[in-house]
Amino acid sequence: MTAERWAGDAAALQRSHIINAKYPVSGASGWLPHGYELCSHVVETFRRLFAEAGYEELGLPSAVPLEALERQAGSIKSFLDRIYVLHGADGDTAPHALASTIEAQICTVMAQWLDEGRTPPFRVTSVRTVGRHEGHGMRPLWMERFVWPFFEAQAAFVDEADSDVDFMLHGPGRVCSAIGLPTVAVERLQAPDYGRAYADRRHELVTLLPEGTSTTLTSVYELGTRFSDTFGVRSEGTALSMLNFGFSARLVLALLVHSHAEADKPVYHPSVAPVQLAVVPSLREGAERAHALAEELRARGVRATVFDDRRGHAARVAGARTHGAPLFLTVRGEGADTVLLLGEDADTGKPVVEDGLAARVEAELAALGAELLRTRERDHRARVRDLAGFPTRADLDGIPAAARLPLCTADACVSYALEQDVLDVIGRPRGAYALGADGAEGADGAAGAAAATRPCAHCGTPTGSAVLLGRKFRGEK
Repeated sequence: MTAERWAGDAAALQRSHIINAKYPVSGASGWLPHGYELCSHVVETFRRLFAEAGYEELGLPSAVPLEALERQAGSIKSFLDRIYVLHGADGDTAPHALASTIEAQICTVMAQWLDEGRTPPFRVTSVRTVGRHEGHGMRPLWMERFVWPFFEAQAAFVDEADSDVDFMLHGPGRVCSAIGLPTVAVERLQAPDYGRAYADRRHELVTLLPEGTSTTLTSVYELGTRFSDTFGVRSEGTALSMLNFGFSARLVLALLVHSHAEADKPVYHPSVAPVQLAVVPSLREGAERAHALAEELRARGVRATVFDDRRGHAARVAGARTHGAPLFLTVRGEGADTVLLLGEDADTGKPVVEDGLAARVEAELAALGAELLRTRERDHRARVRDLAGFPTRADLDGIPAAARLPLCTADACVSYALEQDVLDVIGRPRGAYALGADGAEGADGAAGAAAATRPCAHCGTPTGSAVLLGRKFRGEK
């Protein structure tokens, strides 16, 4: 089974102990304990990132007054066609809706803070379940009606804050690297005649999946004063400018796809793996010793789990593999004859002694995490091919996942890129994947753009800007 097919297979997700996609209804997956722990580790890494940057966390309810979304629809963008409306049983309560995003809700909170004398900037985060009615195409963790986790951050300030934009884009990029998820930072292209846009600019982290598709992991919206003007968020008469950051379960799904290069043997990065060390006794009689070792390792902070059910050894090893443990400890024999084998799989372990075992395991996990990221980053870069001009359909077989080509900022050139129908437009790459960036590589491993400028793929004008084209995951916008 290919990685992308695996990602959409509800039964495979359940076999991997991630979710039950059939409970309670289609589009509302229930997280199983193993998957919930994996997801919680991911969320916690983002929580720490934003907390260290001075963001305060709010516990917001999943309900928002319908009137707030109606005000937003009238002046900014309407989500009224995809919300769930809640009505009070007594008939006296004003209708509410399940929240689909944070902006309208947080504006009320920030307006109250200003009334109380608090001074901007304001920086907050929230993690909760949101509801969005999707009428078709339900896919586990990718397009759901009830989404958890939905992590959002909102910043509001009087002056421009380029540093906040940079943090919201590149800070999460560092987090993704730390959990073994390779990314490309991009800015979305907007058609010159787009009209009233939801945001002034939109930035994203995307990842190129092993199957040759891309998916969006995080989004940053430069909202300007749209929401402040609509909801009266003003400091001394000045409407606050706002930024919004968000990611959902789709980021976790992308991590799962990268981790399931071998469908029956996922490998999660040690920083988020629910089981960092799978302890497997070769004999039932060795289970007691295995549990004692696991307990000692857990006391040192290693997430160790013993697999000792009543099945045979091969079945227990297979079960341990489905949990994505990056490291295995096989306990062979019993008593004085016990032998410990440590390795990336139960069949490849090397003998170790019990003295100093915790330090050895910690060192092995650190080395495995670093190597896992290096391998995924290398493979990720190899999925990008540099081109001088726009590809034709005859070129598609030679494009692993994305094509990078020079594109200037002229309206005609942007429009041409958006209107071509050979590949989807991913966005303008930034950072390591930008045109001429050191270390950027094409599909053949050659250096990317050697010069700072190249002729625009449409008009020929020298430019230092580029665009990424690719195949978006299952019709993603």
